Parts: sequence; C-alpha cells; structure tokens
Amino acid sequence: MFAVTTPTVPIPRPVVVETVKYYEIKGQHEADLVREMNAKGYRVGKATYWGYTSPTVQWTFDVEKQNGQRCMLTNPHVSVHIITTLPKWNAPTGTSGILVTKWNELFAALKHHEGEHGQIAKEQGDALVSLMQTHPSDASCKQLNAYLHTEAQKIFQRDAERNTELDRRTHHGTDEGVAISW
Repeated sequence: MFAVTTPTVPIPRPVVVETVKYYEIKGQHEADLVREMNAKGYRVGKATYWGYTSPTVQWTFDVEKQNGQRCMLTNPHVSVHIITTLPKWNAPTGTSGILVTKWNELFAALKHHEGEHGQIAKEQGDALVSLMQTHPSDASCKQLNAYLHTEAQKIFQRDAERNTELDRRTHHGTDEGVAISW
C-alpha cells in the first residue's frame, strides 16, 4: 500500500512596501498648527484627517491540474503597499518649548495611530499567505478558485471592520493623544 501525497506549494511571505508622504505646515502658535493641518491634511470627501494611512493589499495566483489529478495553486504572490500621510512642522525660531514638546507628543501619537492601521494591512497580507498555505489544492480548479476567493473576501471584510473599529474605539486616535487640547 502506498500513499499519495499532495506536493507542497512554496508560498512566499508578503512583499511589504511602506511610504510616508508629508505635507508641510507652518506656524508658531497652536492655533496656526491646527489651522494648517485642517487646511492641508488628507481629505476624504468632506472630512480632513491630520494623518491618514492608505493600504493596498493585492494577491495573485494561478491554478493548474497536476498529473491529471488535483488542482494546485501556482505562482502565489501577496503584496502590501502602505502609504501614510503625515504633517511636517519645523518650529520657527522663538517658538515656545512647551509648543515643541506638545507637537512632538502629538506627532508621536499620530504616527502610532497610523501605524496601527498599517499593521492591520500587514496582518491582512499574512492572512492571505496563510490561507493559500492551508489550502493549496482542491479537487478541481474551479473549487480551488472559489474557495480562495470566498475566504479572501472574509479576510478583507474582517479587516475593513477592524480599521473602522480602531477609529471608533480611539475616536480617530484622539484617545491615543492625536489631539491638540492645550
């Protein structure tokens, strides 16, 4: 008696590319900084965000019958591109040390919050790789395609909800220090 084993499909880790874009703000007072960020921040519809993370997670694969038997996943690839937009401020000469300290705290909190959104995208890429690792073959190519796409949609939906929940729970980072309440 001999067993038929399904060949293993090597599935590489996601390729992650992170880019940070800055918009310059100017001012020497708190109100100036707020006004500049409100005017120059990232716009989504009518809303303006002082910082914003735009992730794009893409995945591709092919399928083919192996030895006239099972359909196998081939050429799997996952990429995660994260673009984060943040304000950039250089304190002019004569700016109070208190304002500089508060700015540094605000900026660190903003980076942290946007990093949380970026982490969700990275985890989404890992989840897609895991999906393909745990289900690299099926009885037919049609079944393999259908299964992978159905499960991937669940991953995309779950992570969209995670991003929404993060912003709801933290009030878009305000509860994490992304606020000027001086």
